[in-house]
Amino acid sequence: MKRVVISAMMVAAVVLMAAGRNVRRCSASSTGNLTLLADSIDFRSDLARLYGQLQGRPHTSDRIDRIYVSVNGVEKDASDIDGVDFKRWFQWEDDGLIPVEIDLPPMKPGSVVRVYAAGPRGVTTWVVKVGKSTRK
Repeated sequence: MKRVVISAMMVAAVVLMAAGRNVRRCSASSTGNLTLLADSIDFRSDLARLYGQLQGRPHTSDRIDRIYVSVNGVEKDASDIDGVDFKRWFQWEDDGLIPVEIDLPPMKPGSVVRVYAAGPRGVTTWVVKVGKSTRK
C-alpha cells in the first residue's frame, strides 16, 4: 500500500513539474481610447494569457469587438476575454477599473507583445513589455 501511495505522489510531482508555466511580470503603454494596466502574461503551449485591468472614465460605457496580435505579419484573434464580453457594451464603475484576462494565441515569450483592441471608437494599441519570469 505504501508503494502505491509513494508511486502516486511521484507521478503527481512529475505531472506538476511538466505543467510548469512561464508567468512573467509586465507593463503596458496604450495608444487609443482604451487603457490597459498590464500585470503579467502567462506563456503556455496552448495560449498566452494576459492579465491586467482596463482603465476608463467612471460612469461611461465602451465596447471591445475584437482583440488580436500580429505574429509574423499574420493577424491572430484572441479566443476569449474574461471581465467583459466581445461585442457587448460595458459600463465603467466608480473606480474606472475592470480586471480582465485575455486569451491570446500561443506565442513564444518575447520582450514586447503588441496587442490590438478594436471597437466602435477605433483601434487601440497596447504595447506590453514583458519582464522577468516569476516561476517556471
